[in-house]
Amino acid sequence: MIVTMKNPSTPSVSFILNPNKLQAFMSFYDHNRVENRSPYVVFSARDDGLMIHVYQNKKKVITVVIQGDLCQQEASLWIDPLPSLSKTFIPHYGSDEVGTGDFFGPVVVTASYVDKPSAQLLIQAGVKDSKDLTDEMMIELVRAFKDKIPHTTTVVNPKKYRTLVDKGMNLNMIKARLHHHAIVTLHQKVGVSAQTIIDQFASEKNMALYLKGLPIIPSLLLEEKAENKYLAVAISSIFARVRFIEAMQQLSHQFKVTIPYGASSYVESFAHDFAIKFGLETLKDITKSNFKTLTRIEEKLSS
Repeated sequence: MIVTMKNPSTPSVSFILNPNKLQAFMSFYDHNRVENRSPYVVFSARDDGLMIHVYQNKKKVITVVIQGDLCQQEASLWIDPLPSLSKTFIPHYGSDEVGTGDFFGPVVVTASYVDKPSAQLLIQAGVKDSKDLTDEMMIELVRAFKDKIPHTTTVVNPKKYRTLVDKGMNLNMIKARLHHHAIVTLHQKVGVSAQTIIDQFASEKNMALYLKGLPIIPSLLLEEKAENKYLAVAISSIFARVRFIEAMQQLSHQFKVTIPYGASSYVESFAHDFAIKFGLETLKDITKSNFKTLTRIEEKLSS
């Protein structure tokens, strides 16, 4: 993501680097590092007539600023050339989900529609490289595109999730139904016929079983790692991730603790202590009922 800032006195360029490249960037200029006590500046250097700053704002977004006559040339050493939009690009729908591997919190599925004009904007913003984006960067991207990219988000909280599990649904069936709901709703909103891509999590045969009796999604394609191939899936993953983050933050605020992500041993230990403090039923209300984590906690509490 790059923005050239016009200044009548000193040309400058601003851009964001992924965390791995940022470390290499600061190491490269470390021998010319200078002290800077300005708010939010985490690194400064002076090199061959250039002034280099690394800023981190209150939202933890890190931005590099290079000032000087040769700022564009210097920045080009670090910024990957923006990919151009493929001549074969066609408008498409795409969906992705977040939260299925997290013991706490909801499952979130977002479907998005991307046409040619919005595709170029997403590429320029670095959306296709979403694997390199931090949560803070994704939050900024959602703010930038939430009103520009048609999308629909479906959220299933843990209580509803438990109801679906009690009806005999496994995780993949739940995901399939959520993807279907989000996509069909978006199709009705956009009203354009186009191919639809789902980031594949089940075989075509099983998907047909999961969606039996529901309206058929025309031109549906199931593809693994679709986030890296289709912009609509990529931006959907970002929309869904940010909605999941918001839900987790709300839980943390509600209970005045930091609710952890994932399903690690730490998460299980935290959940056990949470159940002791707030009660097992409260824990069940905010976690996924078919995780073995919950069974182990129940066994520990009853022993």
